[in-house]
Amino acid sequence: MADDLGVSWFPVKVWFPLALNAVGLVLVGLDLARRSLDGAPVLLAVTAWVTWAAWAAATGTPERHARFRAGLYLLMLAGGAFVAGATDVVGMAPAIVALLVLFGNPAFPVRVAAAGLAVALVLAGVAPLVDPVPRSTLVSSVSILLIGALGGLSRRQGRAAEDRTRALLEERVAVEQERALVAAMSERSRIARDLHDVLAHSLGGLVVQLEAVDALLEAGQGAEAHKRVIAARGLALSGLDEAKQAVSALREPPDEDVGSVLADLVAAHRALGGVVAVRGPVDHGGLSAAGRTALRRAVQELLTNARRHAPGVPADLILDWGEETLTVAASTPAAAGPRSQAGGGNGLTGMRERVTEAGGTMTVRAGPPFEVVLRLPRGPR
Repeated sequence: MADDLGVSWFPVKVWFPLALNAVGLVLVGLDLARRSLDGAPVLLAVTAWVTWAAWAAATGTPERHARFRAGLYLLMLAGGAFVAGATDVVGMAPAIVALLVLFGNPAFPVRVAAAGLAVALVLAGVAPLVDPVPRSTLVSSVSILLIGALGGLSRRQGRAAEDRTRALLEERVAVEQERALVAAMSERSRIARDLHDVLAHSLGGLVVQLEAVDALLEAGQGAEAHKRVIAARGLALSGLDEAKQAVSALREPPDEDVGSVLADLVAAHRALGGVVAVRGPVDHGGLSAAGRTALRRAVQELLTNARRHAPGVPADLILDWGEETLTVAASTPAAAGPRSQAGGGNGLTGMRERVTEAGGTMTVRAGPPFEVVLRLPRGPR
């Protein structure tokens, strides 16, 4: 059951390209079967169907297999350019898709896309030797290839601008967090100074009073010594009250529940363009202060790495309240796991230390997908 934080199961930027490729595969396949390859040489017909199959394979191949996908796109580009004239440009659709991806996706080097384009232009010029076509068709094929490459470059620039914007937002969040940390440390330093002043004042005054009492008792002035004892008692009570006030300022606010912790993290993640699905109730119990801190830091680390390494790909948070523990399963794409021990104190080592200090356990599954399971002891709501 999903909670009131909202659920985003499959974002538009993921399913829309898949749907568009599926529609293109169906339409191009039907056209090749019914009309475009009617009477075409065997070499061109085989090339057209191999190119179509490469398009289907590339559509179904996960993004983490970058090299394999690059090979499929290069095959689509070469084959589509070779059969463009024989299929009345219909068979060129896979080549256009390949150009948009190779030139538009920063995961593929521009030099690879440029080399593929050069080969495609050569094959488009050689194809009329196998099956003669009008010069206008050849010119159209070359023009479409060049336009597709320009479209891909424009797409790459747009993605680069989005990445820069996302990096600026991440930097702004980091600055705000650092500013909040500095403010908290400044406040703690102020409280520490106040506590020191309170103790120094009260204890110093007590020492003076007790020394006076000792001297008065030795002199046989019992009544005056009694007055000094009463004054010392009042000074001690006053110092104790002031010390309690200073110490209470260091305590964590007791009204921050699990729902508030997750709501803050989810809102920040989505504001930065991330996608996360939260399942399970968030308000069925509470955690200790250490448990809330461990939960916040672990989920924050996972969502930050998801935005950094797999933007737009959904992350999942699943909460399960047991009688004595809260189990949180946080999964991200395989490429978006938290940093290892070498990556810094906020990586796996830091997460595990916080969870252990809170009396819980942490399990890591390499995946894919990458998954971290936290088990934290329940505390007061």
